[in-house]
Amino acid sequence: MQKQKVLVFDGTAQAAIDYLKAHDLEVISNPQQSDADFLAAADVDAVILMMHPLSEQLLSQMPNLKVIARYGVGYDNVDLADATAHDIVVTNTPGANATAVAETAVMHMLMAGRYFYQQRQSITDPNVPNGTGQEVSHKTVGIIGFGAIGQKIDELLTGFDVNVLAYARHDKPVKNGRMATLDEIYTTADYIILALPATPATQHMIDAAVFKKMKSNAVLINIARGAVVDEAALIAALKTGEIAGAGLDVVTVEPVAPDNELLTLPNVFVTPHVAAKSVEAFDAVGLAAAQEVVRVLNGEAPKNQVN
Repeated sequence: MQKQKVLVFDGTAQAAIDYLKAHDLEVISNPQQSDADFLAAADVDAVILMMHPLSEQLLSQMPNLKVIARYGVGYDNVDLADATAHDIVVTNTPGANATAVAETAVMHMLMAGRYFYQQRQSITDPNVPNGTGQEVSHKTVGIIGFGAIGQKIDELLTGFDVNVLAYARHDKPVKNGRMATLDEIYTTADYIILALPATPATQHMIDAAVFKKMKSNAVLINIARGAVVDEAALIAALKTGEIAGAGLDVVTVEPVAPDNELLTLPNVFVTPHVAAKSVEAFDAVGLAAAQEVVRVLNGEAPKNQVN
């Protein structure tokens, strides 16, 4: 009997590959950087997917495909309606990289709030502004999106003695504060952290009108997706002093271009979508994705289906 095939991307965690092979699956690996990479493996039964978009055009040419397991939490590079129309299960891995992403959010609070990056730049370039920033301790922190990552951020902030205002569709226990409305977060938080998925409902939810509600000392942290923020409105708010700063692991167009205006602003700290990049998270996410593939191909229900 012919083995079922799984397409992974080059560099997939060895723990994931070993798990797939241990369950008698044939593993095919390529860069997953172009449509051609997917068409070269068009007969696969499963894909462990990184960031390349899987369009209807591709899905229609992969007749055996039964499951797309996202290597991470976000799944905005897969059209769920198209996948469902082709009877393809789409899964993600919530919680597997929560610690890595939460640590990145806290790092961005410190870097953007205290202008540490600009302080470092000023050592070798005296023309770089290196203003005095604000502490995280004792501040009001709004966390928008309170899933595994948002809750982990709340937990990590315990030692800072902050007041957390959390927003989610459903009420959950908040270790360092309470649930709140979006408007309360916008108008009272000193730090606002975005930790929610990019969906049609969240597209540009942080726009010019929201920035006008924010405190002038507010610092926006985005470890979610660039699409959640109206980037032009963000740039305007940062340039006029409407808000104090921003820490961004994601931007609208990725990879972030060297000429992106955000990189020129003295009150912004940007990293190139690396929040989930740790040895521990990479292995945990890969294994979780591989487990979902095996469940679906074995006719079992996946744990984290998103369509």
